[in-house]
Amino acid sequence: MEMKSRVLSIELHYLPCIQYFVYLNSFEKIIIAQDDPYIRQSYRNRCRINGANKVDDLIIPVKKTSKDKSLSCDVIIDNNQKWLNKHLRAIQSAYGKAPFFEFYADDIFEILNRGENNLFDLNKELLTKCLEILDLKISIVFSRNNSDVDKKGLYDAKNEINPKTPADKNALFTPFEYFQVFGNNFAANLSVIDLIFCEGPQARHILEKSCA
Repeated sequence: MEMKSRVLSIELHYLPCIQYFVYLNSFEKIIIAQDDPYIRQSYRNRCRINGANKVDDLIIPVKKTSKDKSLSCDVIIDNNQKWLNKHLRAIQSAYGKAPFFEFYADDIFEILNRGENNLFDLNKELLTKCLEILDLKISIVFSRNNSDVDKKGLYDAKNEINPKTPADKNALFTPFEYFQVFGNNFAANLSVIDLIFCEGPQARHILEKSCA
């Protein structure tokens, strides 16, 4: 399906899955709303990696607010919980022996170790770094109130990619198998760091192969 002439509207995720990057690479322009409602139990504060024994969810704890609905740009990370060390250890354990871990891990860890308090800002920094590693030149606009969004040709994918919806139920994404460190069966649609650490310079090629 040819999408390069269209605009994609999507939310910001934590170390997004491969499907997310296939979406980004399938459209000419990306709109990410800063003031969309924050939805719990979504990929906004979690990612999935391939651990030694199973696929693990890494979840960033966030502070509760008195508001019924928080905006994504206002969500604060609960750094009083020891989530960061858990995530760093889990990533090291899962990918320490991956072929390209030593080439890219420091860049990812450096961002995580900055102690960012705002979830949106952390996700934005990680997304920027992952796009750089993948050498994807993608035009992204961070919007408020949809004031600068042209609805013509807009594909609204907000909340379409979520932990509860199997990736194989989607018309834009077909998982393409690649080498993984653990498991006899291929684990599809993990965080893009799984692809980056396992395939390195070939990661972008795998993304392109995963576009339906």
